[in-house]
Amino acid sequence: MDKKQQPKIRALRRLVLAHITFQQVISACNFLISHASDERAQFYGIFFSGICVSYMRPFMSAEQIGPLPSGYSTFPPNTEHARTHEDLKNGRNWAYAHNSPAQAAGLLADVRRQEEQKKIRLVVHSSGISFNPPEVTWPKSRLHAIVRLCHFQIQRVERELSEVFKHLRGDKTYEDGEYILGETFP
Repeated sequence: MDKKQQPKIRALRRLVLAHITFQQVISACNFLISHASDERAQFYGIFFSGICVSYMRPFMSAEQIGPLPSGYSTFPPNTEHARTHEDLKNGRNWAYAHNSPAQAAGLLADVRRQEEQKKIRLVVHSSGISFNPPEVTWPKSRLHAIVRLCHFQIQRVERELSEVFKHLRGDKTYEDGEYILGETFP
């Protein structure tokens, strides 16, 4: 493999993984949207954790491929995409990845809910004690905004992916078939 092509191969790998990740987030959201449960379902919080952490994965530096370029985190101010991206980032950092209930409560719009979110409730009953820890969940209606954001990100990725692919391919023609990035392609 040509050393000069390694940055472009890393860029292509980064874009492909981002594309797959955004598709997975859309699938997870569509599952929750179509499921007959609401935000109080026992699995909702853990599912939503996966959505936040997964969506943010392409924006983190990992596997020696680096994060997506900063343009993928840039949106016109005060738009649905900007708010949703920021909420997913904060959800990943505060609510799910680093478990900071006080900061996670900041994701909730109303002050009363923010204060309630900081409380851990103990329930004493004849067979022992149970706990109701705070858990930030987003309204199910917000899932549609995440799906729209992921579709928007996929469109961005596909444009750049096409350019990088064409650059790496150059004038070479490839037969129909499967190729391994960095080995049999380019």
